[in-house]
Amino acid sequence: MNDAPIILIHGWGMNKQIWNGVLDSLSPELLDRVTVVDMPGYGNNTETLERYDIDELAGWLKSIVKQPSHIVGWSLGGLLAIKFAQQYPDLTVGVGLVASTPKFMEEGDWLGIKPNVLAMFSKQLLVDHKDTVKRFLKIQALGSESMRADLKQIQEWVFSVPDPKIEALDAGLTMLQNVDLREEFSSLTVPVNALLGRLDSLVPNSVEHKLIDLLPGAKITVMPGVSHAPFISKKEQFIKWLQIL
Repeated sequence: MNDAPIILIHGWGMNKQIWNGVLDSLSPELLDRVTVVDMPGYGNNTETLERYDIDELAGWLKSIVKQPSHIVGWSLGGLLAIKFAQQYPDLTVGVGLVASTPKFMEEGDWLGIKPNVLAMFSKQLLVDHKDTVKRFLKIQALGSESMRADLKQIQEWVFSVPDPKIEALDAGLTMLQNVDLREEFSSLTVPVNALLGRLDSLVPNSVEHKLIDLLPGAKITVMPGVSHAPFISKKEQFIKWLQIL
């Protein structure tokens, strides 16, 4: 179903404005298929969730997805895409993971974010949540060949709307720390395409082999010269990837 709708989900601390550059560059035909969403507590979405965990988020997304769609999640949004596809396969044509993985925390031989990094962000969040988001933005651009330009663009878009709610930020960090969807990922019955940045310091591209071990049918693309935001650093290449989902 190459003409199926495409749902784009942002990452932690972000909002749907992050996709502005992509939307501005899509063909009219592809643009008609794309919907961008603000997760509850982000951007202009003032909705609140009772628990704000990955299961409740998947239920929230179900209220938006009205027909079988490609569910594409960036970073934290990728966890939601995996969970949604596992819970609602009849509404999922395929899953797209952008700089994302079924488990973000490093553990044993699983590659990911070091526990002390996320613990530091959790502490900082209690002191100054806006500064914490800014620090996280810098890490996302770190290593990209166009780091300064990427960071400037991300900040302009992210801070053009109301700040995210502290409850949403806290819940998101908790998910990044604790959610492990490797079992759910390995059981997915829909096509999975993952796009990783070769220079990403949050989701190491070497996790590619772990993803294939979990789901041999998954298609993994590693994009050179980009870090954690490939759709900003190499927008045209990202759009080509989006077109083949």
